[in-house]
Amino acid sequence: MFSGIGLYVKLLCFDYNRHILSNQSNMASFGRILHGCCKNIRRNVIGMGLFPGLYSIPSRVYATNKMRKFYVGGNWKMNGSKKEIEEIVNNLKKAELDPEVELVVGPPACYLEYTKKILPPNISVAAQNCYKVEKGAFTGEISPAMISDVGGCWVILGHSERRNVFCETDQLIAEKVEHVLCQGLGVIFCVGEKLEQRENGCTEKVVQNQLKAVLGKVKDWDRMVIAYEPVWAIGTGKNATPQQAQEVHCQIRNWLRKNVNDKVADTTRIIYGGSVTGKNAKELSKEKDIDGFLVGGASLKPEFVEIINARKGDGNPCN
Repeated sequence: MFSGIGLYVKLLCFDYNRHILSNQSNMASFGRILHGCCKNIRRNVIGMGLFPGLYSIPSRVYATNKMRKFYVGGNWKMNGSKKEIEEIVNNLKKAELDPEVELVVGPPACYLEYTKKILPPNISVAAQNCYKVEKGAFTGEISPAMISDVGGCWVILGHSERRNVFCETDQLIAEKVEHVLCQGLGVIFCVGEKLEQRENGCTEKVVQNQLKAVLGKVKDWDRMVIAYEPVWAIGTGKNATPQQAQEVHCQIRNWLRKNVNDKVADTTRIIYGGSVTGKNAKELSKEKDIDGFLVGGASLKPEFVEIINARKGDGNPCN
Protein backbone atom coordinates (compact mmCIF):
# COMPACT_ATOMS: atom_id res chain seq x y z
CA MET A 1 0.00 0.00 0.00
CA PHE A 2 2.84 2.42 0.86
CA SER A 3 4.54 1.83 -2.48
CA GLY A 4 1.23 2.58 -4.19
CA ILE A 5 0.94 5.91 -2.38
CA GLY A 6 4.55 6.70 -3.25
CA LEU A 7 3.84 5.95 -6.91
CA TYR A 8 0.77 8.20 -6.82
CA VAL A 9 2.83 11.10 -5.44
CA LYS A 10 5.59 10.49 -8.01
CA LEU A 11 2.99 10.64 -10.78
CA LEU A 12 1.75 13.93 -9.36
CA CYS A 13 5.29 15.31 -9.42
CA PHE A 14 5.75 14.14 -13.02
CA ASP A 15 2.55 15.90 -13.97
CA TYR A 16 3.79 19.04 -12.18
CA ASN A 17 7.07 19.10 -14.09
CA ARG A 18 5.44 18.34 -17.42
CA HIS A 19 2.53 20.73 -17.28
CA ILE A 20 2.37 23.19 -14.41
CA LEU A 21 5.60 25.12 -14.84
CA SER A 22 4.87 25.65 -18.54
CA ASN A 23 1.21 26.51 -18.28
CA GLN A 24 -0.06 28.84 -15.58
CA SER A 25 -3.69 27.99 -16.36
CA ASN A 26 -3.15 24.40 -15.20
CA MET A 27 -2.57 25.53 -11.62
CA ALA A 28 -6.15 25.04 -10.53
CA SER A 29 -6.26 21.52 -11.98
CA PHE A 30 -3.08 20.55 -10.16
CA GLY A 31 -4.46 21.97 -6.94
CA ARG A 32 -7.59 19.84 -7.28
CA ILE A 33 -5.48 16.72 -8.00
CA LEU A 34 -3.26 17.37 -4.98
CA HIS A 35 -6.31 18.09 -2.85
CA GLY A 36 -7.74 14.73 -3.94
CA CYS A 37 -4.45 13.02 -3.13
CA CYS A 38 -4.57 14.38 0.44
CA LYS A 39 -8.15 13.18 0.81
CA ASN A 40 -7.14 9.69 -0.38
CA ILE A 41 -4.24 9.61 2.07
CA ARG A 42 -6.61 10.59 4.88
CA ARG A 43 -9.08 7.87 3.94
CA ASN A 44 -6.68 5.03 3.08
CA VAL A 45 -3.80 5.60 5.49
CA ILE A 46 -4.91 7.78 8.38
CA GLY A 47 -8.28 6.05 8.51
CA MET A 48 -6.49 2.75 9.20
CA GLY A 49 -4.85 4.30 12.26
CA LEU A 50 -1.32 3.76 10.96
CA PHE A 51 -0.22 7.40 11.20
CA PRO A 52 -2.57 9.29 13.52
CA GLY A 53 -0.25 12.33 13.49
CA LEU A 54 -1.04 12.90 9.83
CA TYR A 55 -4.48 14.23 10.70
CA SER A 56 -2.77 17.62 10.47
CA ILE A 57 -2.57 17.39 6.65
CA PRO A 58 -4.70 20.31 5.44
CA SER A 59 -7.84 19.55 3.48
CA ARG A 60 -7.13 22.65 1.41
CA VAL A 61 -3.75 22.88 -0.40
CA TYR A 62 -2.63 26.37 -1.32
CA ALA A 63 -0.08 27.11 -4.02
CA THR A 64 3.49 28.08 -3.16
CA ASN A 65 5.59 30.55 -5.09
CA LYS A 66 7.41 27.70 -6.80
CA MET A 67 4.09 26.52 -8.23
CA ARG A 68 3.53 29.96 -9.81
CA LYS A 69 5.78 30.54 -12.78
CA PHE A 70 8.43 33.08 -11.87
CA TYR A 71 7.91 36.37 -13.74
CA VAL A 72 10.51 39.02 -14.45
CA GLY A 73 9.78 42.28 -16.24
CA GLY A 74 12.32 44.87 -17.33
CA ASN A 75 10.88 48.38 -17.36
CA TRP A 76 13.29 50.43 -19.47
CA LYS A 77 11.35 53.65 -18.83
CA MET A 78 12.49 56.61 -21.01
CA ASN A 79 15.86 55.05 -21.81
CA GLY A 80 17.54 53.48 -24.78
CA SER A 81 18.38 53.93 -28.44
CA LYS A 82 18.41 51.31 -31.18
CA LYS A 83 22.09 50.73 -30.54
CA GLU A 84 21.64 50.40 -26.78
CA ILE A 85 18.62 48.11 -27.18
CA GLU A 86 20.60 45.89 -29.51
CA GLU A 87 23.34 45.60 -26.88
CA ILE A 88 20.80 44.69 -24.17
CA VAL A 89 19.14 42.08 -26.37
CA ASN A 90 22.47 40.56 -27.44
CA ASN A 91 23.44 40.22 -23.78
CA LEU A 92 20.17 38.37 -23.08
CA LYS A 93 20.67 36.12 -26.12
CA LYS A 94 24.16 35.11 -24.99
CA ALA A 95 23.16 34.43 -21.40
CA GLU A 96 21.96 31.12 -20.02
CA LEU A 97 18.56 32.24 -18.80
CA ASP A 98 16.41 30.15 -16.47
CA PRO A 99 13.86 28.48 -18.79
CA GLU A 100 11.32 28.39 -15.97
CA VAL A 101 11.06 32.20 -15.90
CA GLU A 102 8.54 34.18 -17.91
CA LEU A 103 10.52 37.14 -19.17
CA VAL A 104 9.14 40.46 -20.45
CA VAL A 105 10.87 43.72 -21.39
CA GLY A 106 9.23 47.13 -21.64
CA PRO A 107 10.97 49.48 -24.10
CA PRO A 108 9.76 53.02 -24.88
CA ALA A 109 6.72 53.00 -27.17
CA CYS A 110 8.67 54.11 -30.24
CA TYR A 111 10.92 51.05 -29.93
CA LEU A 112 8.27 48.40 -29.27
CA GLU A 113 8.25 46.94 -32.78
CA TYR A 114 12.03 47.14 -33.22
CA THR A 115 12.63 45.42 -29.88
CA LYS A 116 10.11 42.68 -30.66
CA LYS A 117 11.81 41.97 -34.00
CA ILE A 118 15.27 41.40 -32.51
CA LEU A 119 14.24 39.58 -29.31
CA PRO A 120 14.32 35.77 -29.13
CA PRO A 121 10.84 34.19 -29.08
CA ASN A 122 11.02 33.31 -25.37
CA ILE A 123 11.02 37.00 -24.35
CA SER A 124 7.82 39.05 -24.64
CA VAL A 125 7.35 42.79 -25.01
CA ALA A 126 5.34 45.11 -22.77
CA ALA A 127 4.27 48.68 -23.35
CA GLN A 128 4.87 51.08 -20.46
CA ASN A 129 1.46 52.70 -20.71
CA CYS A 130 -1.63 53.02 -22.91
CA TYR A 131 -4.99 54.74 -23.07
CA LYS A 132 -8.44 53.40 -22.22
CA VAL A 133 -10.00 53.38 -25.70
CA GLU A 134 -9.15 51.80 -29.05
CA LYS A 135 -8.65 54.98 -31.10
CA GLY A 136 -9.61 58.63 -31.31
CA ALA A 137 -8.46 62.22 -30.86
CA PHE A 138 -6.07 61.61 -27.97
CA THR A 139 -2.80 63.25 -28.94
CA GLY A 140 0.28 61.42 -27.73
CA GLU A 141 -1.54 58.29 -26.58
CA ILE A 142 -1.35 54.70 -27.82
CA SER A 143 -3.99 52.00 -27.55
CA PRO A 144 -3.83 48.30 -26.66
CA ALA A 145 -4.84 47.53 -30.26
CA MET A 146 -1.75 49.38 -31.51
CA ILE A 147 0.46 47.64 -28.98
CA SER A 148 -0.85 44.26 -30.07
CA ASP A 149 -0.40 45.19 -33.74
CA VAL A 150 3.35 45.62 -33.28
CA GLY A 151 3.77 42.44 -31.23
CA GLY A 152 3.26 43.60 -27.66
CA CYS A 153 1.63 41.19 -25.18
CA TRP A 154 1.62 43.16 -21.92
CA VAL A 155 1.03 46.69 -20.63
CA ILE A 156 2.44 48.20 -17.43
CA LEU A 157 -0.31 50.20 -15.72
CA GLY A 158 -0.52 52.13 -12.46
CA HIS A 159 3.22 52.70 -12.11
CA SER A 160 3.99 55.26 -9.43
CA GLU A 161 5.51 57.59 -12.01
CA ARG A 162 2.20 57.59 -13.87
CA ARG A 163 0.28 58.10 -10.64
CA ASN A 164 2.51 60.75 -9.09
CA VAL A 165 4.26 62.54 -11.97
CA PHE A 166 1.39 62.45 -14.47
CA CYS A 167 -1.41 62.52 -11.86
CA GLU A 168 -3.26 59.42 -13.10
CA THR A 169 -6.12 58.56 -10.77
CA ASP A 170 -7.20 55.15 -9.51
CA GLN A 171 -10.33 55.46 -11.66
CA LEU A 172 -8.43 56.18 -14.87
CA ILE A 173 -5.98 53.37 -14.22
CA ALA A 174 -8.86 50.96 -13.55
CA GLU A 175 -10.50 51.94 -16.85
CA LYS A 176 -7.21 51.30 -18.64
CA VAL A 177 -6.90 47.90 -16.98
CA GLU A 178 -10.40 46.94 -18.08
CA HIS A 179 -9.80 47.97 -21.69
CA VAL A 180 -6.40 46.26 -21.95
CA LEU A 181 -7.85 42.97 -20.69
CA CYS A 182 -10.80 43.27 -23.08
CA GLN A 183 -8.30 43.64 -25.93
CA GLY A 184 -6.62 40.35 -24.99
CA LEU A 185 -3.37 41.68 -23.54
CA GLY A 186 -1.92 41.07 -20.09
CA VAL A 187 -1.53 43.73 -17.40
CA ILE A 188 1.33 44.35 -15.02
CA PHE A 189 -0.62 46.30 -12.41
CA CYS A 190 1.52 48.38 -10.06
CA VAL A 191 0.65 49.28 -6.50
CA GLY A 192 2.65 50.83 -3.69
CA GLU A 193 2.92 53.45 -0.98
CA LYS A 194 4.94 56.64 -0.53
CA LEU A 195 7.47 56.99 2.29
CA GLU A 196 5.22 59.14 4.47
CA GLN A 197 2.38 56.65 4.06
CA ARG A 198 4.63 53.82 5.23
CA GLU A 199 5.90 55.86 8.16
CA ASN A 200 2.29 56.62 9.16
CA GLY A 201 1.39 52.93 9.10
CA CYS A 202 -0.87 53.29 6.04
CA THR A 203 0.83 50.85 3.63
CA GLU A 204 -1.86 48.18 3.74
CA LYS A 205 -4.69 50.71 3.39
CA VAL A 206 -3.05 52.47 0.42
CA VAL A 207 -2.34 49.25 -1.44
CA GLN A 208 -5.80 47.84 -0.79
CA ASN A 209 -7.44 51.03 -2.06
CA GLN A 210 -5.44 50.71 -5.27
CA LEU A 211 -6.57 47.10 -5.60
CA LYS A 212 -10.20 47.95 -4.86
CA ALA A 213 -10.24 50.36 -7.81
CA VAL A 214 -9.73 47.51 -10.30
CA LEU A 215 -11.75 44.83 -8.49
CA GLY A 216 -14.90 45.25 -10.58
CA LYS A 217 -12.95 45.79 -13.79
CA VAL A 218 -10.99 42.54 -13.96
CA LYS A 219 -12.81 39.62 -15.59
CA ASP A 220 -9.75 37.45 -16.24
CA TRP A 221 -7.22 37.34 -13.42
CA ASP A 222 -5.05 34.87 -15.36
CA ARG A 223 -3.75 37.84 -17.36
CA MET A 224 -3.04 40.00 -14.32
CA VAL A 225 0.35 40.28 -12.65
CA ILE A 226 0.45 42.52 -9.57
CA ALA A 227 3.66 44.44 -8.96
CA TYR A 228 4.23 45.79 -5.48
CA GLU A 229 6.56 48.77 -5.80
CA PRO A 230 7.07 50.89 -2.70
CA VAL A 231 7.47 54.39 -4.11
CA TRP A 232 10.22 55.23 -1.63
CA ALA A 233 12.36 52.41 -3.03
CA ILE A 234 12.04 53.17 -6.76
CA GLY A 235 15.24 54.56 -8.21
CA THR A 236 16.47 55.64 -4.79
CA GLY A 237 18.95 52.88 -4.09
CA LYS A 238 16.85 51.95 -1.07
CA ASN A 239 14.90 48.75 -1.13
CA ALA A 240 12.45 46.98 1.09
CA THR A 241 13.95 44.14 3.07
CA PRO A 242 12.77 40.68 2.01
CA GLN A 243 10.64 40.62 5.17
CA GLN A 244 9.03 44.01 4.44
CA ALA A 245 8.27 42.99 0.86
CA GLN A 246 6.90 39.59 1.93
CA GLU A 247 4.61 41.22 4.49
CA VAL A 248 2.91 43.36 1.83
CA HIS A 249 2.81 40.54 -0.73
CA CYS A 250 1.10 38.35 1.87
CA GLN A 251 -1.42 41.10 2.56
CA ILE A 252 -2.17 41.38 -1.17
CA ARG A 253 -2.66 37.62 -1.50
CA ASN A 254 -4.94 37.55 1.53
CA TRP A 255 -6.92 40.46 0.06
CA LEU A 256 -7.37 38.49 -3.18
CA ARG A 257 -8.52 35.46 -1.20
CA LYS A 258 -11.07 37.52 0.71
CA ASN A 259 -12.34 39.72 -2.13
CA VAL A 260 -12.03 37.48 -5.21
CA ASN A 261 -11.55 33.76 -4.52
CA ASP A 262 -9.04 31.09 -3.48
CA LYS A 263 -8.04 30.20 -7.03
CA VAL A 264 -7.14 33.77 -7.91
CA ALA A 265 -5.26 34.19 -4.62
CA ASP A 266 -3.31 30.98 -5.24
CA THR A 267 -2.41 31.56 -8.89
CA THR A 268 -1.97 35.32 -9.30
CA ARG A 269 1.67 36.27 -9.45
CA ILE A 270 2.71 39.10 -7.16
CA ILE A 271 6.10 40.52 -8.11
CA TYR A 272 8.34 43.02 -6.35
CA GLY A 273 9.86 46.21 -7.76
CA GLY A 274 11.96 48.85 -6.08
CA SER A 275 15.74 49.01 -6.57
CA VAL A 276 15.99 45.29 -7.38
CA THR A 277 19.59 44.35 -8.14
CA GLY A 278 21.64 41.26 -8.79
CA LYS A 279 22.77 41.43 -5.16
CA ASN A 280 19.36 41.41 -3.45
CA ALA A 281 17.25 39.45 -5.96
CA LYS A 282 18.14 35.99 -4.67
CA GLU A 283 17.16 36.72 -1.06
CA LEU A 284 13.92 38.42 -2.15
CA SER A 285 13.04 35.47 -4.39
CA LYS A 286 13.14 33.07 -1.42
CA GLU A 287 10.05 34.67 0.15
CA LYS A 288 6.96 32.53 -0.36
CA ASP A 289 4.74 35.24 -1.84
CA ILE A 290 7.31 36.94 -4.08
CA ASP A 291 6.79 35.53 -7.56
CA GLY A 292 9.26 37.63 -9.51
CA PHE A 293 10.39 41.17 -10.13
CA LEU A 294 9.63 44.34 -12.05
CA VAL A 295 13.08 45.80 -12.61
CA GLY A 296 13.92 49.39 -13.54
CA GLY A 297 17.48 50.62 -13.99
CA ALA A 298 19.11 47.22 -13.48
CA SER A 299 17.21 45.82 -16.50
CA LEU A 300 19.41 48.02 -18.70
CA LYS A 301 22.59 46.44 -17.30
CA PRO A 302 24.26 43.02 -17.58
CA GLU A 303 23.22 42.26 -13.99
CA PHE A 304 19.65 41.84 -15.28
CA VAL A 305 20.67 38.26 -16.07
CA GLU A 306 21.44 37.63 -12.38
CA ILE A 307 17.98 38.90 -11.46
CA ILE A 308 16.30 36.69 -14.05
CA ASN A 309 18.22 33.70 -12.70
CA ALA A 310 17.58 34.50 -9.03
CA ARG A 311 15.79 31.22 -8.45
CA LYS A 312 17.75 29.09 -10.89
CA GLY A 313 18.73 25.76 -9.38
CA ASP A 314 16.28 25.94 -6.50
CA GLY A 315 14.25 23.07 -7.94
CA ASN A 316 10.53 22.55 -7.38
CA PRO A 317 8.35 21.27 -4.54
CA CYS A 318 8.23 17.73 -5.90
CA ASN A 319 11.98 17.11 -6.00
